[in-house]
Amino acid sequence: MKWVVAVFLISLLNVIESRTLHTNGMTSTLTPSQCSAMNLMDLATIFFAQFVQEATYQEVNKMARDVVTAIEKPTDSDQQAGCSENHLSALLEEICHEKDISEKYGLSDCCNRSGEERHNCLLAHKKTSRASIPPFQIPDPVTGCKAYDENREMFMNRYIYEIARRHPFLYAPTILFSASLYDKVIPLCCRTENAVECFQTKSAPITKELRENSMLNQHMCAVMRNFESQTFQTISIAKMSQKFPKANMTEIQKLAEYSDHVHKECCRGNVLECLHDGQEIMSYVCSHQDSLSSKIAECCKLPTLELAHCIIQADNDDTPQGLSPTLNKFLGDRDFRQLSSAEKHALLTSVTYEYARRHPKLAVMVVLRVTTGYQEFLEKCSQSENRLECQDKGEKELEKYIQESQALAKRSCDMFLKMGEYHLQNEFLVSYTKKAPELTTQELMAITRKMAATGGTCCHLSEEKQLACGESAADIILGQLCIRHEMNPVNPGVGQCCAASYANRRPCFSNLGVDETYVSPTFSAAKFHFQKDLCQAQGVALQTMKQEFLINLVKQKLNITDEQLKIATADFSNLLETCCQRQEQDACFAEEGSKLISKTRAALGV
Repeated sequence: MKWVVAVFLISLLNVIESRTLHTNGMTSTLTPSQCSAMNLMDLATIFFAQFVQEATYQEVNKMARDVVTAIEKPTDSDQQAGCSENHLSALLEEICHEKDISEKYGLSDCCNRSGEERHNCLLAHKKTSRASIPPFQIPDPVTGCKAYDENREMFMNRYIYEIARRHPFLYAPTILFSASLYDKVIPLCCRTENAVECFQTKSAPITKELRENSMLNQHMCAVMRNFESQTFQTISIAKMSQKFPKANMTEIQKLAEYSDHVHKECCRGNVLECLHDGQEIMSYVCSHQDSLSSKIAECCKLPTLELAHCIIQADNDDTPQGLSPTLNKFLGDRDFRQLSSAEKHALLTSVTYEYARRHPKLAVMVVLRVTTGYQEFLEKCSQSENRLECQDKGEKELEKYIQESQALAKRSCDMFLKMGEYHLQNEFLVSYTKKAPELTTQELMAITRKMAATGGTCCHLSEEKQLACGESAADIILGQLCIRHEMNPVNPGVGQCCAASYANRRPCFSNLGVDETYVSPTFSAAKFHFQKDLCQAQGVALQTMKQEFLINLVKQKLNITDEQLKIATADFSNLLETCCQRQEQDACFAEEGSKLISKTRAALGV
């Protein structure tokens, strides 16, 4: 997956032309023509399915129809029907107006509040996974094709409902784009002899991209929620400077300054504004091709939803000729310590812009580290006896951030190519069980599985692309861990890495050691209960059982050595080999398993 491209999607969908900005805290009003051009029914369906995830389709459909009727009311008899200015309030009010809905789905407490408190309360009820909502299943071709032919609009609205309730943080434009892709798959597969296989093959990449974009959207909303708006603006400046390197800084900065507000609207679930602002962005980008990019001409001929996808897939524009290779010109002979806060901010913004446009293939997170590192370096030089001589070493000093990331990418890919995905995951399992032993076995398995899978995605790329791919993937995965910590604190070390510095979050986790606050549980033989079902397990099931043994072992003693781990896992493998060849497997596991537990406890001193 192109994580870097996906990050740009978020930035691109959240910048807006200055003439349509939200200013002084006022929400921009959609004109009647703009509103009527939207499919309000689908947008309302997305809103209610994301805010009341457990509601049935019939319940969501009723709320959507009621609120669309209210929103489309013209302000006078001569005016074309359009969106009311308080459409978000109307959507929220509809949830609470339906008493059966709010009481049935545990939202009464939120509905007893008003204004922003009510909105935030309802947002807090969104959950990425609910036990009551099973994974999305492609409809049976016979009934599905018949339903599509009879009422395509309702069929697609139902699909939008199913996707939205399973991905409550996914942006409305992304859901609508995925629906447009699925809309093309259905008639194609319904005409084939093997419709089941066709649906599975054609829908798999759509589902995969939905899942990945859902994680990305949730991640970026968490960044927006937990860090200053300047952090997100810096991300936008870095990525857009790479995408549009010939655009001047005023243009880039103007767009990035407003991304904060627009991004908030998407994260707040304001579906109409989120879609409208995205459309304005596309219009702006395409009308300013001359100053932005020479790579998007063909994209700008496409319909809006396809246009957005095309632009993010387009190559970065060519780097302008004659760019100065050094950063020294930004500060000159000035003393960084003597600059005002506004001057420091302007200087560091220039550094981000100039460094990013000169390094279009560098991971955005590394660009952010360079900016942060440059600030720390200048502050250190301000205290040096020979300040100017110190500042002259800035470029060399910044190289260490790139080198550290490159070294990690090379080390991880070397391990992946040598060990394979399963054994690489085991390495991550040991490391992250020590860093965050409070996580459940399932959580540790899920996080480290994604980490190891990154090897398959990134390590077959060229060396220069491995870095950006790996850094971007790590940012999302660790972001998921930080969201977990935000909901239910893990430990102080994890909390420090999540909150201290977004730019340095990944290096912080890389350097995070054993959780010294963790108290290992009293040894329980039940966690190391061996029986004959181990002999029936094959493939992934057997690997999972071995990994559960590994996690339980490390949780018993976090400072377990590599040698102790090697001996214990070898003994476990020998136990399987011995007992699975016996006639009386349960008796063997009872006897030999007890010996293994005693030996391991003695070795670990637990």
